[in-house]
Formats: sequence, C-alpha cells, structure tokens
Amino acid sequence: MLTLIKKALRAVWNLLKRIVLHICRFFANIVKFFRNPSRLEKLRQDENLIAVAIKENLDSGNYQVVECLFNKETGNIVNPEEDAQIIEAEDLDTDTERQFNGKEMVILK
Repeated sequence: MLTLIKKALRAVWNLLKRIVLHICRFFANIVKFFRNPSRLEKLRQDENLIAVAIKENLDSGNYQVVECLFNKETGNIVNPEEDAQIIEAEDLDTDTERQFNGKEMVILK
C-alpha cells in the first residue's frame, strides 16, 4: 500500500501545502491536521478513505512528513490542495518517533 500511496503523491506533489518546523510534534501537528472537522467528516462518510502520514529521512538530516487522505478504492489522494500537506522539520518529538516506530507510514484510521 505504501508504494501505491507514494505513486499517488508524486502525481499531486506540486499542489501540496508545505510547512517548515523546528520539531514535528505528533499530536500538535499530525493528529491536529486530521482532526479538522471537514477531514473527519470525509473519513466518517467514506469507508474507503484512510488518514495517512508518511515519514522520510532527508539527506540533509531533516525529516519530511506527508499527511494526506488516501482513497483505497481509487488509489488517489483526496483533494490534495486542501487535505494533504508536507511538514519539513529538523527533528521529531518522542511521540512521533514512537508512533512511526521505525516504519515509513502510519495509518491513523
């Protein structure tokens, strides 16, 4: 599934909003993004949607976390201009590290 999601992200990469942080905090940044009322409603209404966060270690030593809603049935990122974003951070807090637990992807729903 990770490969499919990455392929879908490449197709919409230039549309994604980017934010830069010193530290990416799991609850303050990642969970808060998905708790947006309109995103929650989309997740409730469509059982094919999942909330996904993908972490990548950059060559610079920084991190990139992509958050998006992914439709498992169509293989598409849902509304990338509004419901997806990229966080670039120098570091990750301990909650973020624990949630990813050495994995590239976390599914929050």
